[in-house]
Amino acid sequence: MKRLCAPICGWRRKARTLERARRLKTCYAPLQNRKLSRGRMSMDSMKTIAALCVAAGLGCGIAQAEEAQSLYGCANLAEKGEPQALEGKDGYFFTVMGDIAMKSVADPALAESVAAFSKLLKAHGTILIFVPLPTRSQVLADKVPQAAWLYGYKENINTEIYQEAIKRLNDAGVVTVDLLTPMKAKAADDSPVYQKADPLWTTEGARFAAEAIAGKITAMPQSRKANLMTFTTTKGEDYTRRSDLREAIQAHCSESLPPVTEARYETVGEEAFAADRPFNILGADAPAPVVLVGSRFSAEGQSHFDGFLKQFSSMDVDNRASASGNPFKSITDYLRSGDLQAKPPLFLVWEVPPGGNLASYGPEPWETLEASAAGDCGPDGCGAAAKGSE
Repeated sequence: MKRLCAPICGWRRKARTLERARRLKTCYAPLQNRKLSRGRMSMDSMKTIAALCVAAGLGCGIAQAEEAQSLYGCANLAEKGEPQALEGKDGYFFTVMGDIAMKSVADPALAESVAAFSKLLKAHGTILIFVPLPTRSQVLADKVPQAAWLYGYKENINTEIYQEAIKRLNDAGVVTVDLLTPMKAKAADDSPVYQKADPLWTTEGARFAAEAIAGKITAMPQSRKANLMTFTTTKGEDYTRRSDLREAIQAHCSESLPPVTEARYETVGEEAFAADRPFNILGADAPAPVVLVGSRFSAEGQSHFDGFLKQFSSMDVDNRASASGNPFKSITDYLRSGDLQAKPPLFLVWEVPPGGNLASYGPEPWETLEASAAGDCGPDGCGAAAKGSE
């Protein structure tokens, strides 16, 4: 790797501004005479090599071009940051692996797995609402720094990856919610949908997402079976919370980074039963029409996402999301709780975090989900997993 990256290391360290970043092409001049097996090395190939060099810590200061433009005196974020990060426009920061790396949302095999699981849930009378969250670089493409191309980033391809996944899932018969389109539109209106120095969304971003998901739910005929409620959401004071990512980046910056600020909300509801709702027979024992499983974006009332989902759907929401880093954690715990078999909800909303990369876990989690949904929860039996377990 060092031998391959040596020509790149010859790039002049004096290129310290974004304007001078165009001089990066001089890094590749020595490579232009190198031949591949057939033909000459393409610019895309050279960019790929440059990305690998920087990722391997052999960038020789390539990423420093943008650092001179830092609003917060940040340096060496890409080379020494843990995690690696890039400073974008207007104070937005992007992690290389979580935001810039373009990962498949749903390849054909994954779409088949989700579709098979969706059919299994439907046999219980439950509709799966699959919600893959877009990455920050997909929503905030205009904030991504120029240097992102060193890591293989291309805006058009990054968008197409998400759009193709949504189409593939819909074609497979999975009820899927496209969040990229509405969130990108809101971001274009200068509505902050993601935090600047934290991976999570803002309360506004959570509200926009909940509105889109609720719109999908209420448009389905199955929603007519739900016990409706009247919800009132009240906004409270803003507050600042700590962020692991912000603290990690701050260690490389001389000026204070943007705080991670959110607004407090409270949502309260009153029953508003309709006489023709089948769930009314159960009265107060009726299960929540919507069960929410997901990641740290949803867990523990994060950004009041579950409250907004109640507000826009007019349905009670049983939040089973988990802050665990495993995207299968919360849904597996829910299925093993036995509640699906005992009190199946009308809708199971599965929020999948950006970069969740479900396909990378192989077939085993899907086999576990299918078995648990069928009532086979292992030697301890269904009901062993505690509600909301972490």
